[in-house]
Amino acid sequence: MVVSRRADLMARLLDALRRNGAWSVSMSQAAAERIGVNTTDLHCLNLLSDGPMTAGEMARRAGITTASVTGVIDRLEAAGYVRRERDDSDRRKVTVTLQVQRAAQDVAPVFRPFVQAWRGAMDDYTDEQLELIATFLSRTQEVFQSEVARMRAE
Repeated sequence: MVVSRRADLMARLLDALRRNGAWSVSMSQAAAERIGVNTTDLHCLNLLSDGPMTAGEMARRAGITTASVTGVIDRLEAAGYVRRERDDSDRRKVTVTLQVQRAAQDVAPVFRPFVQAWRGAMDDYTDEQLELIATFLSRTQEVFQSEVARMRAE
């Protein structure tokens, strides 16, 4: 049976995405251990790097219950990584803000070697190739977001 070049490339890409996903989980676990938090807490810190969000939004984006996110916020606040702020108009609502200086002190150094290695891995690509890769990664993120939403809705 002859496999077309496109079918072979698609199979290679899908396999690479699967493997990268698995390695991403392993990297998060190793990083969380180094930082001294659990992987869910690290995941929430990563989400907060996009900006402040309510506890409910964090729970939704992290895929955990609101009861669980309370524990995450408690641990991260005790460690100095986040700050809680009550909404003046709705006291039930809590906004969580990343304490950037603390994260820069404890979290960033753990990821710095990864970022440097990723930069090195991209050095040989042209600007046009990097644009293509960035577009591809944005599209894969959209697929992840829609598929996670679909799975949670079922």
